[in-house]
Amino acid sequence: MKKRHLIRAIVLGLIAVAVLVAGVLLLNENDKYIDKRDTMSEGFGQLKTVTIEGVSYREKPAVTTLLIAGIDKPEAVTNVTKDSYRDGGQADFLMLLAIDHTDKKIHQLQLERDTMAEIDILGIFGNEVGTRTEQLCLAHSFGATPEDNAKYTIQAVERLLDGMEIEGYYMIDYAAMPVLNDALGGVTVKIEEDMTSVNPAWTKGSIVTLKGKEAEKFVRTRKTIGSGTNEERMVRQNEFMTNAIAKIKKKIGEDLSFGETLLTQLQKLSVSNMTVKRLAEELYKAREYETLKVEHPEGEYTIGKDGFVEFHMKEGAAVEWVLEHLYTRIV
Repeated sequence: MKKRHLIRAIVLGLIAVAVLVAGVLLLNENDKYIDKRDTMSEGFGQLKTVTIEGVSYREKPAVTTLLIAGIDKPEAVTNVTKDSYRDGGQADFLMLLAIDHTDKKIHQLQLERDTMAEIDILGIFGNEVGTRTEQLCLAHSFGATPEDNAKYTIQAVERLLDGMEIEGYYMIDYAAMPVLNDALGGVTVKIEEDMTSVNPAWTKGSIVTLKGKEAEKFVRTRKTIGSGTNEERMVRQNEFMTNAIAKIKKKIGEDLSFGETLLTQLQKLSVSNMTVKRLAEELYKAREYETLKVEHPEGEYTIGKDGFVEFHMKEGAAVEWVLEHLYTRIV
């Protein structure tokens, strides 16, 4: 009799465990792509608060922060097969998006690649040997894998923004620009300066619809255009991004699966800490949001001792942007 009760207890226990496991798996599957920040930020007590100069601020709920980076990786580096810890290529384009799901707005902060920032330095064997103040774009060159390159870029940007935590990243090789452009049916841009050295038809003031590799040349070429500065190139990158985002929104409005299809096409030339479905979900939710103009931190350009351009961000500029867009003043 006791033995029968024992067996029944064991069977019931196994059934209970099975139900619990199934429930957990089902819950995880349903919640797989839910914005974890939304969930954790439901109660005000869980939101961060900061006090600066006697004024208190509370973190806004339901804001997704995403760093988008365009990676310039020369062909010689792209074909390297041996382990290397310093050949990740440079992050030439850096745009921080703050997607506010409450106010339904997309804030954009473009960071100058030549911004002087504290970046992590790796030794020849891949060991971290400290930090050094260098151009921000160089942070991406360190690490043996694309994920490592992304990690060191994120860490450098977070330090630059006075410790602000960045939730996600999406880093894409410039070589993917033709794929992105053509998937959108060609991005139309205005040629603001003489670019006939790149394409004879790209005269100043002309309006062109980019095709194939023209998109990569438009956002990547620098030295043979104007004074050859990255500041001028950032204007072209903004032009392309603004018009590309408008087209992406329109495409998603016509076909709700377009975002996921596009991201899948770009997957081999990109790296992210978010799944394709999660990124596609963000695109879908933001398709009707207001995309605000691109902002740039205040600062000044100088020429360093090594002859390279340096951009020095104005002290406090990063904190001002973060407080304005990611926090609410507590009255």
